[in-house]
Amino acid sequence: MRAIRHEPNWKPQVNLLVFHLCKAHGWRRVNGWVPLVVELSEQAAKETLRPVHFRLALKKHVSALIVEVEAHAELPERERLIHELSSACTFLSGRELRWATFAKQGRSLSRSALAPIVSLGQLMALGPEVKVFCGHKASPPSRRFCAMCWRYVLGAGKHCREHRVPAGGSAGQSSQARDGYWFCRKLSPQFNDHIRVLSSHARREMLRSRWREAIEIARVTPWLKRYRPHAWGVVVGRVGRPDEGSVLPAIVRALDDHGPEFGEMLEQREALHRDLVDDRAAVFDLLLRAEAWFGAAAERRAGWGGGRAGAGRPARASTFPVSDDRNRVS
Repeated sequence: MRAIRHEPNWKPQVNLLVFHLCKAHGWRRVNGWVPLVVELSEQAAKETLRPVHFRLALKKHVSALIVEVEAHAELPERERLIHELSSACTFLSGRELRWATFAKQGRSLSRSALAPIVSLGQLMALGPEVKVFCGHKASPPSRRFCAMCWRYVLGAGKHCREHRVPAGGSAGQSSQARDGYWFCRKLSPQFNDHIRVLSSHARREMLRSRWREAIEIARVTPWLKRYRPHAWGVVVGRVGRPDEGSVLPAIVRALDDHGPEFGEMLEQREALHRDLVDDRAAVFDLLLRAEAWFGAAAERRAGWGGGRAGAGRPARASTFPVSDDRNRVS
């Protein structure tokens, strides 16, 4: 059947993306998947190709090819091809929406002995390349701190997931999220004051150069204990005490913590974390803001209730007469 034959000799005018995938990435072209590539390129030309669009397009064309194969009883290895296509369709019917998982499944399919399955597996692993080819840069999202804390924000808005403006009384907003927002809103003046103080101290003591030196000589932990004690305490409390070889990933993982993220957002977060580990200046800034926030929060909480100076009821003089040894009965 022509639709599923591997044809190494072909002309590039069929589709520029097909040509790019074959020449740049070694895609094993099978005619049955060319309409799929064309649809993906058209989708990516309109907007960034997302995993959900990628999955739906793959499922549509895999299902169509299964029907076509079933209609050709004389096709060699027909039953095996139907079985492997059906397995791919089962995967595509799931809810997995991560490029990394598509790539893993694609590598598995690429080990098949059947050309259409190999071609499908290679294409499944090349989803992000379609985005790049169509002009959507594959770089990680720009780094921007939450206006209320030290976490990085992905996507639009000024606040991280923890400190988004709560919609009062609406579903999906827990009381904890609202408390976090209002607490941070009241904390903002102290937080900004602490940032200014720590930034000034960092310039005066040349802490950035000391930070780079601490990384080079594997003495990050003593540096953190001395200059970022609040942030270091949070890291140890959340992920334990890391060794020098894994301290930077532990800092990023512990401090840039967000609620459950799924699909493309989780992939972006993981990509951001990988880049942060290699960016000493970015980790320094993350630590500075975290130290400022936790220091300001501790200062504010110390003033709650009976903790603040002058709090509580004033001492009252005793209403009982002071005992006098001269009036004591022996």
